[in-house]
Amino acid sequence: MAYSQHTQICLRKVEVDEEESNSETHSIDLTQDINESDDNELMEYEPFQEAAQDTSFSSIESTYSNLLSEISIMSYEENIELEESEVLEESEESEESEIFEEVKEPEPEALTEFPNDAYKDLMVLVTKHKLNNKAGNAIIQFFNKHSALSKSPLPKNIEKGRTFMNKMKFPNLSFNKICITYHNGKEYFLHYQSLIQCIENILAVPDITQNFALSFENYEHEGESVYKEQNNGIWWKNTEGSLPTGAKLLSLILYSDATTTDTLGKSQLHPIYLSIGNIPTWRRNKPDAKQLLGYLPILEAVSSIEKKSSTYKNLVRETFHKSLRHLLEPIILLEDGVDLSVNNETIWFYPRVSTIISDWPEAASFCLVYKSPNSTFPCHFCLVKKDDLANINLSFNDMVPRTHNEMRRYLENNTPNSASIESVPNFFWNLP
Repeated sequence: MAYSQHTQICLRKVEVDEEESNSETHSIDLTQDINESDDNELMEYEPFQEAAQDTSFSSIESTYSNLLSEISIMSYEENIELEESEVLEESEESEESEIFEEVKEPEPEALTEFPNDAYKDLMVLVTKHKLNNKAGNAIIQFFNKHSALSKSPLPKNIEKGRTFMNKMKFPNLSFNKICITYHNGKEYFLHYQSLIQCIENILAVPDITQNFALSFENYEHEGESVYKEQNNGIWWKNTEGSLPTGAKLLSLILYSDATTTDTLGKSQLHPIYLSIGNIPTWRRNKPDAKQLLGYLPILEAVSSIEKKSSTYKNLVRETFHKSLRHLLEPIILLEDGVDLSVNNETIWFYPRVSTIISDWPEAASFCLVYKSPNSTFPCHFCLVKKDDLANINLSFNDMVPRTHNEMRRYLENNTPNSASIESVPNFFWNLP
């Protein structure tokens, strides 16, 4: 509770500083700690959390398309797992299932749809409810045993079905991969979608651009500012003012959190999701307003000793920020902005990261502050000592924000310890 109050004061301090100086935008100051956030922030976080647990997203109209999108992501995740381990769960098939002839599947170049509706419905069922191979195979056995069909429309086993989905091609669902680092004789890849493609996928969702915010709006009640949506905030006002005349601000919201996927045999993945702050909160909270931007590589240590070493920890941090740089570099490269279609109108936008939704460990990874709550300055918003975090009577002058320039200065002067930050360059210092 004390830290929650402290972060609220931090944010008010940042707002006052920005309003007085109209200074540069600080992505660190915009990082949200979900564990300590207010009710509105929790409302926005929950759909992301649900998406992370389901490892699915949707940007298509119908329920079937929505489920198909889930299948595609789960299939993609399994493909990652197979690349890394190449270990398949041994399928359990009954004697009854063997009397059926396996359904003939299309050639690889024709894999744009399922062989039949029963095949499709089975894979939708398995994916939607996150059933493992054993449970899926039991369904196949039950169906084959009690159906009156001489030829089963289902795959021989769930592994075959998942392999089939891996080969399927869906529009607007194209993942690339790039080697980010090499460690202990193993390559670690970033699997990702194009940032601009993800943005276009969200904007293509029907009705999502209704009440789409295109400019700063100031709301007041009895002389007090009211912050209803992102475009009511000081960050939006200042960032919008820094853009060329006629250009509009496109607010990007990121959420990432390492998660364990039961469907893949308790494998750990690190998804990162994207949403757009111009969309009203009530609409942005729906699943189809998010896009899976990519999967960050998770490094493996050969031993507990290596895992605790500073060399390994620095490599993990560098890999994290190198991955972010590859995902978000289009923001830097788009010096002249980008034209996007909103409500059948082409609008000139400049994408900017406004908010990063995360828990404490993730926030520390983004900001490169020490993860230990016992460090001298544990807050990722400001430079307030840990003994003063519960002091709600601190004046604004006692709280020094963690700005890009201040943190960069500590690193360049070889004194990162003085600010409780890691000795690794932060990618966000380079973002406009």
